[in-house]
Amino acid sequence: MSLEERLEKIRASKLQNQRETAIVLSAVEDTLRDEKHSQSPTAYFAALLALLGQAIVPSHGTINKDLASSVVYLLDLVVPHVPAALLRSKFPQILTSLAPAFTNQDAEAPLLRSSIGCLESLLVAQDAAAWAQPQNLISPRRAMAGLLTLASDQRPKVRKRAQEAITQVLKNPPPSPSLDHPAADMCAETALKTASDVLAVSSVKQRGGRDAAQKQHRPGLLHALQLVKTIASASGGWPSKKIEPLCEFLMVVSRSNNEYLAMGAFDVFEIMFTGMADQFSSSKLPRLMDAISELKPSQNDSQLLPPWLAVISRGYDVSAQISPKETFHKLPLLFGTVSESLSSASHNIRISASECLVSFLVNCIPDSVVAEPSIFDEKILGKLAQTAEDLLSVRYQAAWMEVFHIQAALLEVLKWRAYPLARNIVNTIGELRASDSFNGKKEADAVLGKAIQSMGPQAVLEILPLNLARSKTGQPGRAWLLPLLRDNVINTNLAHFRSEFVPLSEVMYQRVIDHGESEKTVEIKIFETIVHQTWALFPGYCNLPLDLVTAFDQGFAELLSNLLYSQPDLRSNICRGLQTLVESNQEILAVEAGEQEIRFRNRMTKADVQTNLDYLAQFAGNLLAVLFNVYSQTLPQHRGYILQCINGYLSITPEKVRSILDIISCPAKDH
Repeated sequence: MSLEERLEKIRASKLQNQRETAIVLSAVEDTLRDEKHSQSPTAYFAALLALLGQAIVPSHGTINKDLASSVVYLLDLVVPHVPAALLRSKFPQILTSLAPAFTNQDAEAPLLRSSIGCLESLLVAQDAAAWAQPQNLISPRRAMAGLLTLASDQRPKVRKRAQEAITQVLKNPPPSPSLDHPAADMCAETALKTASDVLAVSSVKQRGGRDAAQKQHRPGLLHALQLVKTIASASGGWPSKKIEPLCEFLMVVSRSNNEYLAMGAFDVFEIMFTGMADQFSSSKLPRLMDAISELKPSQNDSQLLPPWLAVISRGYDVSAQISPKETFHKLPLLFGTVSESLSSASHNIRISASECLVSFLVNCIPDSVVAEPSIFDEKILGKLAQTAEDLLSVRYQAAWMEVFHIQAALLEVLKWRAYPLARNIVNTIGELRASDSFNGKKEADAVLGKAIQSMGPQAVLEILPLNLARSKTGQPGRAWLLPLLRDNVINTNLAHFRSEFVPLSEVMYQRVIDHGESEKTVEIKIFETIVHQTWALFPGYCNLPLDLVTAFDQGFAELLSNLLYSQPDLRSNICRGLQTLVESNQEILAVEAGEQEIRFRNRMTKADVQTNLDYLAQFAGNLLAVLFNVYSQTLPQHRGYILQCINGYLSITPEKVRSILDIISCPAKDH
């Protein structure tokens, strides 16, 4: 909104509280017309400045409240439109005139808010030379000190307006090679001293058992923390030279029993990290992280260590965004340091340590390191895997449930690189999972599930063989792995299903056939279950397989067709698998992500996916003929999955063939 539009609103206003302001504005404009001055911002400024001397008399400290409120309100509107050079030249006069409004105990909030607005515009206009003047002179630093005092005022609107003004001033520094505004150090020091003094008083009262007095000081501390937040958000995190004392103060506050104070402290850290995430202020981050690291509490401090871990976790998250490689190189040392906390007797410390380690893994290992690691990168990944493996020792047994979360995160991040790096982890957890006395089966299953997703079922079964077809003494069967495989197999080699599970299914099915028509024993029912569980894996192996063109050949297609005819119990899984072959590839084509990201996530490109679909289209005609025949043989209430599979293959069928099949399929769809 332009200045003229703002003034017009005052002229046209019928509000009681703007009547005096409208009268003053009318008088100013009459004077300008009488003296034949244009109604420019500069002319308004000069006229209002003259009136200000009548409304506020600095030598006597007297204030004409009604006139002063209107004049300063209008000045607040006009000053932002006045040339900066004029504001610099008039700074001493204006500050002297406004001073009584700040110091007078009876000054009302509206006058203070308008005065703060004037000061904001004046201070933004000042140059580096003006900011270099000491605070004991009539200088910008002296005005800033007044704003800092008002930023802790008991009146919410005054306090908020002062904090907004400080923010605008610090965000608009004069041209300078420095990272920070010339007044940033002064603001930081004042805010920190105010907060520390309030905290000290509160702590003394607490030790004296005066709960009421302590509660009385909590609002003051919250206000002081808000001022600290204001300066942190406005000065790129915090002035570089004042980082260490602030961190020390915040760590003390974070251990408070008052959740609002603790949250306030963490909010400041979050603001600091966010402020340092941009390229301009990022050079401050190493100093901040060093300061936080040096404040590491005692290993058994259950009150202070959890918040410290949360802060260090967030800090390295930001560090990884700014300097991904450098942060990754620090990871083994960080990982080792924090993992020591998992041996603590405190459950809260163990939980916090595990969350911190998971954050390190998720945020501090760049995708590029997993996709194309250098020799040095591989060594670092190896160290991380070794540390994670060591956490399964007896020393950390009390924390094994938390350790499993860490190892699941490691496997998920490493993706296919997890093999052979995490081989021993999978082996140890598999042995624990097989023990009848082990109570953490659900958590162990979560880790093994991530292992199946990341390193693939072939690698996991190499480490933990099923031992079902030919069990040997000392080699326990692991049928419990089949449901895990069903839920987690994805984006792997379809050939492994053909070589591992098709033969297993045949062996188990043959045992059922050999039993004949006799009453089924428990053992025979187990064999039947294994056959069904085996084919329940098929849809997962069909979910974006890496080797579709080589693994899905004519022989395999004929096997599937025969099973669709001969074994109705397997139709659902086979149809879902065939449908997934098509749809999982189509989904990748529809994704809008970049080619590099698609390749990293799925180990194939859109071109590979299109090749897969073109290849499957060659089998579509024969598969559809089989599916239509099976559809006609199936009871209506069980046909849904077959029709979905048919639709999938119709979508990749050549146009001429599709036209014929559409006609054939119409009666089927009607059912």
